[in-house]
Amino acid sequence: MNIRSIIKRLLPALAMLATALPAAASAPVDEARGVIARAAGGWPANVELKLVDKAPSGCDRFAVEARKGCLRIEGSSTVALCRGFYDYVSSHGYGVCTWSGSRFDLPERFPDTPRREVTSPFERRLYMNVCTFGYTSPFWGWDEWEREIDWMALHGFDMPLAPIAGEAILARVWRRMGLTDEEIGVLFTGPAHLPWMRMGNMSGLDGAPTPQWHEAQIALQHRIIDRMEALGMTPVYQGFAGFVPPAMKRIHPETTLTETKWSGFKNWMLSPLDPLFSEIGTAFVRAWEEEFGKGKYYLIDSFNEMDVPFGPKGSPERAATLRHYGETIYRSLAEANPDAVWVMQGWMFGYQRNSWDPESVRALLEGAPDGRMMILDLAVDFNNFIWRSEKSWNHLQGFFGREWIYSTVPNFGGRTALIGNLEFYANGHLEALSSPNRGRLTGYGTSPEGVESNEIVYEIIAAAGWSDDRIDLKKFLHDYSAARYGGCPEGIDRFWSGMLQSSYNECTNNARYRWQLRPYSHRMPTMGINENYYTAIEQFLACAGELGGNELYRTDAIQYAALYLASKADMLLEAANWADLYGAREEAYDCAMRIEELLLDADRLLASHPLLRLDRWSGMARKAGCTEEEKERFVGESRRLISVWGGPSLSDYSARVWSGVIRDYYVPRLNKYLEAKTDGTVFDFRTWDEQWHASHMVSRVEPFADPLAAACRLVGEARGITPAQNRRPADAVAFWSPFELTKPSVNLSFTIGWDQFEKARALRIVPIRGHEPVKVTAIRCSANRYDRAREEVSLEVGPAGGVVEIPLHKLQAPDPLSKEVTVYIRIEGKAAADNYAAVELAY
Repeated sequence: MNIRSIIKRLLPALAMLATALPAAASAPVDEARGVIARAAGGWPANVELKLVDKAPSGCDRFAVEARKGCLRIEGSSTVALCRGFYDYVSSHGYGVCTWSGSRFDLPERFPDTPRREVTSPFERRLYMNVCTFGYTSPFWGWDEWEREIDWMALHGFDMPLAPIAGEAILARVWRRMGLTDEEIGVLFTGPAHLPWMRMGNMSGLDGAPTPQWHEAQIALQHRIIDRMEALGMTPVYQGFAGFVPPAMKRIHPETTLTETKWSGFKNWMLSPLDPLFSEIGTAFVRAWEEEFGKGKYYLIDSFNEMDVPFGPKGSPERAATLRHYGETIYRSLAEANPDAVWVMQGWMFGYQRNSWDPESVRALLEGAPDGRMMILDLAVDFNNFIWRSEKSWNHLQGFFGREWIYSTVPNFGGRTALIGNLEFYANGHLEALSSPNRGRLTGYGTSPEGVESNEIVYEIIAAAGWSDDRIDLKKFLHDYSAARYGGCPEGIDRFWSGMLQSSYNECTNNARYRWQLRPYSHRMPTMGINENYYTAIEQFLACAGELGGNELYRTDAIQYAALYLASKADMLLEAANWADLYGAREEAYDCAMRIEELLLDADRLLASHPLLRLDRWSGMARKAGCTEEEKERFVGESRRLISVWGGPSLSDYSARVWSGVIRDYYVPRLNKYLEAKTDGTVFDFRTWDEQWHASHMVSRVEPFADPLAAACRLVGEARGITPAQNRRPADAVAFWSPFELTKPSVNLSFTIGWDQFEKARALRIVPIRGHEPVKVTAIRCSANRYDRAREEVSLEVGPAGGVVEIPLHKLQAPDPLSKEVTVYIRIEGKAAADNYAAVELAY
């Protein structure tokens, strides 16, 4: 046991002793002063902090009042004091703290403000997703983590995930058991993919990090935990979920390992019923606490997106097995720390509701004693907008008496498009708070897969965690803008009004442009981009004369303008494809040239953005490596994650609108696609993608001398691009051409909205041109993992025939509605057949 761990074990006793001393109350205040001073660029002399008791409910509270020029803040914890300060300054126009930059302009004398008292309706406020440690922070050092922890405190979060260095501790345990470093390394991935290794989804990708890296992670985690605990936060650590190297069979031949499969990857899982599961789980927690001190919350997920082979639903065998699983997993934790709480993500209860019926969930949850299990209802927004199903907390009657945390997933893959239903994020939690099925709702949080984007979403989510009243969204946006930009003219209010009627009224797990997907995707747009969106950004840029001197306004203007151009490029890409379908080659060529201009201009704008740049991401990856070989490997992995990800089914999942990625990855690939369509040639996109992430090169670009002026000019030039330029028929939803007919038998897939599917009576295939026939042999419509319609047919489509209709015989399915329906059409014939057709919905 190292000296740091010994000191940590003594801290609780020292803290009890210190309660008798008047100075004890100063520690939370001093820590809050440190956060505020780091954020504001120095301690403001006219701010006073005072520690008070928690509310009778056991929840944190704060009170703020300005009198005689001084801002007085009372808070029941360090985080409550920080939140009280931030709530006041951000709602009175004095400043904000965000990832893309901060602004604090505090007055020498605060004007008198009546006392305002706030009590959080939640005992704890959770932050982060296991995937955040892949999509955003895998290569962070202490500087980034210090800023992020300060951000958490100011925004009122006190229960952050903290899995860093878990692999180093696992390796320590397994070496003691007799495994070699080489055998252990078979399991470990590079840093950016560790979240999915931890969940049992994959192993080995890009090779295990070096021992020096693991030691550096231990040192980093000590600093992170020390700071979190000093601020009164309670981290959630990673527990042992059962995933082990395959060589475990060498030292334990009696053990059965199940090979898990996920998106083309594999891992190896111990059954929780195997005695070795408990042995390793207990040894891991003991080794963790020897290194880092005693923990309270441990996240253990053994069933993430996996099938449940526990016998038929409703059977006594299934219930008994699941209860036994729960008991065993909990016991592996409690043997090492009887006071520990098992935290389980509830994603599977919504994502796989067909497997996890209420009786199965109840049986699993009964495996842990009362007070020793907490459910993280990860994605309430998914229930509401994507699956459109009954919310898991209501469906499962408040998780049958277990403590649970209300949470949302506002981001997938670290994507950077503007998205999020702001009204829901502001006030959606009120339904749970007032529900008779709220059960033991004790926490609130947010679990984005990636951060450093859509900052307004997290400002609103943070505020909601301290409110049991409806937030006036328009007032909140006005106050936020005044705090961010130093003023909020009418044009900014109009900007928010337009965004609330477009992207900020939308919730999706597919916030990607078509040009970001491996050519060519027929996915329906789901980002709420409409005329209100374009007008809103134009209104924002119209405020440049008044707000252009503000750095954060310039930062936002750069991003909004780049996304405006990106959206217009998407509009033109569809126009280019339909022009090509009808044989209007010159029109398609003109569209292609304009697309390239728009995207390269967007890239050049973002070269001046503080966050949205490939060189920044690659630089962090290189810096994180401990040897030259590891530095190169980490750069390659960082590029893999944001491009091919790691397998065909996940390619372009983590779509980033970043400078460097646009010009070096998306634009060249898109040009290859458009050239191949024009020339009638075949291009191997998968190989090209793999070569890009392995190249490690970032081309140079000259940023605009005046990015704000360039943003205004470029948006003005793109304003005239409209959907009217598109030849697509009104009811058309997809098409095919020789480019899509790559093999003698292909499945053309595309998405439509659920409302479209419900109203449609048939699919209509309209031949456009070409000299060679193909045959449609099957259609299938799928949503929420169920077929909603399917038909075997044999219909020729080509020059000799006319329009073909395929009736949609709708199937009943037990799952609730879905936002999207994926349609699959099987087409058979000659590879690259000279055949062009449109697919329409017939009503």
